[in-house]
Amino acid sequence: MLDILYVEDNQDEADIFRRVMNRLTNPPSFTILTSGSEAIDYLLQQGIYQGQSPPLPRLALIDLNLPGHSGFEVIQQVRAMSRTRYLPLVVYSTSDNPKDIRRAYDLGANAYLIKPGSYHEVTDMMRRAVDFWLTQSQYMP
Repeated sequence: MLDILYVEDNQDEADIFRRVMNRLTNPPSFTILTSGSEAIDYLLQQGIYQGQSPPLPRLALIDLNLPGHSGFEVIQQVRAMSRTRYLPLVVYSTSDNPKDIRRAYDLGANAYLIKPGSYHEVTDMMRRAVDFWLTQSQYMP
């Protein structure tokens, strides 16, 4: 099973995430995808993933501004399918716009995290998010 699917098109953000995850005491398994379109194909087993069985993550972290399909579209399409309807979806974005936050929740996001400005703050936020979503929270696929 895959612990985290991170959908992020910014290579610097992806590198920070990779470093933070690998420094945790019990590093979770993760995959990083770089577009909303690829995330939809992966999660819904279509496109290049059709006929395959990519593991469903225990948590999906999704940026909003993605090439192909936006994070909003990812959430909407993932929530529409029975296979992924209850998958924990957490928006991880630089946007603190109340309209973006409301829309993400309206579409079915489980949480909305605003990316912090420093490496230390990212590390702290990700450590707490991983602890909650992968250790304390219960998810039935």
